Amino acid sequence: MTQLRPHPHFDDHGTLDWHVSWKNALAAARAADKLVFVEFGREACGQCRSLVQSVVPRPDVAPLLQQSFVALASDCDDAEDEVLALADQLEDAQMLPFVLVADANGKFLGGSSGALGPAALRQLLETALAQQNRDQKN
Repeated sequence: MTQLRPHPHFDDHGTLDWHVSWKNALAAARAADKLVFVEFGREACGQCRSLVQSVVPRPDVAPLLQQSFVALASDCDDAEDEVLALADQLEDAQMLPFVLVADANGKFLGGSSGALGPAALRQLLETALAQQNRDQKN
């Protein structure tokens, strides 16, 4: 069994294999035919901690993330240009964490800013998957 890389700041209870580089996350998404789930925040952010530690591992969220997404933990204090470009596409983004979803080519599919509960996160993920399916058909 492959050892999962932990989130660099928070304990997600072994739920996801966290990348810390956009390039590596994108390559993994292409190889696995998955989308990219980005947690864009900082270590001192309580809402970022809550997302990773309390929402991501939930049984109504974790299987969807594990099956269809590659995870990227991106620190907003040392953000890569590609992640900043995705974050710039969020409307009214004012509060961390930013949750961003992109396809394996880096195309923005959706996102959210601020506290996100399990139902809202699941809806965001399902909407991004539906968008990806529509894009692949066209």
